[in-house]
Amino acid sequence: MYISANAKRLVLSGSEREILNIVRRQGSISRADITAHTNLSQQSVHRIVDGLIQRRLLATQKAIVKGRGKPSPQIILDTASSASIGVSLSTNIIEYTAVDLSGRTICDGALNAAPNDREAALAELANLTSELAGSGPLADRRFIGIGVAVQGYRTTHRNRFTTPVPLDNWARVPIDEIFEKHLKYASFVENNATSAAIAELYCGGGKSHGCFGYLSFNLGFGCGIIWDEKPVFGGHGNAGEISSIFLDDEAPHRPALGELQKRLSDRGLKLTFQQLLDEFDPEWPGVAEWIEEVRPNLNLVIRGLSSILDPNAIFFGGEAPAELRKLLIEACGPAEKDRFGITKPYPELLLSDISGDAATLGAAMLPLQQIVFRNHAF
Repeated sequence: MYISANAKRLVLSGSEREILNIVRRQGSISRADITAHTNLSQQSVHRIVDGLIQRRLLATQKAIVKGRGKPSPQIILDTASSASIGVSLSTNIIEYTAVDLSGRTICDGALNAAPNDREAALAELANLTSELAGSGPLADRRFIGIGVAVQGYRTTHRNRFTTPVPLDNWARVPIDEIFEKHLKYASFVENNATSAAIAELYCGGGKSHGCFGYLSFNLGFGCGIIWDEKPVFGGHGNAGEISSIFLDDEAPHRPALGELQKRLSDRGLKLTFQQLLDEFDPEWPGVAEWIEEVRPNLNLVIRGLSSILDPNAIFFGGEAPAELRKLLIEACGPAEKDRFGITKPYPELLLSDISGDAATLGAAMLPLQQIVFRNHAF
């Protein structure tokens, strides 16, 4: 991983990150109970927890009485002292969000810069981070880092992506290195579908499912995979590039919103992509026909994920309006039955409960995943 000489990077030991992750998952926990979740001695846990409190990563909460004896003070994440920023590079807009250690949003918004204007976007982000850290809502908070979600797939291990045409100025360049150079903070990049899956894992319904797939319905169509509470990146960093299973003549019939936009245009409904998202109406002419058109390929994706990953759940997310995602779920076929007539184990198909584009939130969680909590990447 490239690290700028000017990047401000928090450094934690593996044991510190393990304890922070335990506290994150539990929400509130005593020192003694932390010990039960680790292979560390009680003395080591107490020492590490005290150090993390001094570094303003953990905090104490009013003790909870449990039977006789002196009540044990609870340990929680210090959500008032640190922040992480996420930036989502999508084809129609650049959005940002800042979160605390729990993933709660502190502030968010959109840039004025056009998504494909790289220099203008970087300049605006530099001014924005300076303002937020100065007298803005992030004043007096430690910046953990900046995460970037981008639409596209990796072409090399150096985090260069082949992006959609509307983001061509971000294609095949080391996005994380560029962000670190311009913004002087530790920076990380991931594709938008995996970023959204990370958001679902830390902040959404994924908390209840250790193994799930995340379908990202955007201008294109992608997928993120979580296995045993870990995002799966694969050998080339492209695990979940589900659209690659479609041949060229099949690609127009995958559930990508860009294809829906074309079908609506053919029916005389000329919409920008943002209008499609903001003004979606299931009664528009062509919507029902498009869902019927993509149904076979959508079912193929569900069966593929079910047979290869065997997930507990598959979340329907991305930029697509919730009403459209609900229609896509309803279009999916039922689970198959075995020779005894018993329904085979099958993933639960669920709406993502994260409002808006989860990729932005997932981007904000990337620095926390990589620096603060146990690194789940594999």
